[in-house]
Amino acid sequence: SETFLAIMMGLVRSKCDTPSEEAANVALFSKAAAALISRKELLLLSGREIAMILCEMSQFLFIGGRGKELDASDDFIIFKSCCSVISAMVAHYPKQLYGCPPPLFNLLLVLLTHLLNTTPKTGLVPKALEYARVCELLVPHKDVFRKHVVGLVLRYIQALNEAMTPTVKAKLMPSIYALLDMCSEFETKQINSMIDVPSKALFAPVFQSYQKYYQYHGQS
Repeated sequence: SETFLAIMMGLVRSKCDTPSEEAANVALFSKAAAALISRKELLLLSGREIAMILCEMSQFLFIGGRGKELDASDDFIIFKSCCSVISAMVAHYPKQLYGCPPPLFNLLLVLLTHLLNTTPKTGLVPKALEYARVCELLVPHKDVFRKHVVGLVLRYIQALNEAMTPTVKAKLMPSIYALLDMCSEFETKQINSMIDVPSKALFAPVFQSYQKYYQYHGQS
């Protein structure tokens, strides 16, 4: 299986003439990976191989930063491809993910950071929906992953301090609510102990909104 994965990874690492070709290769990789992940009878992946795929995908969103301009549609293809593979892993390889949370949450952090820098013109709405679906899939596994969610929430709070636009804030709410729902009282206290007073003032309304509209309506 490692040989097959190496071939797949070689595809996305191969030199392309245009960003659209790179995006197409990423889409092909993600479709093949998601198909294999959902068909364990064809290929059973180890925790190490799951981690390899996650590490490889964390580089996908930097294609546009290598001196190449990605248009909004190619950018969304890459973002959605990453989310699709994560969703397949959560559905079919949760125990393997339990053993490698660092690469999983590093990829989730890369996706969140990318999302925070997205505008409505560059696909904010569909990307936010994709990310929210992934976050919601993780909620049933919160007993294992809750301590790793702290870093994602802190990145969001950092963005609040950097004058996040109201549109971005609104579209990210479903994702943030799901992440907060994974936190126990311990993680919530940990988050508050790691942020300064201005950050607490910005984060408090978000947390109160979560308690009012998500936690206390039977969705936790």
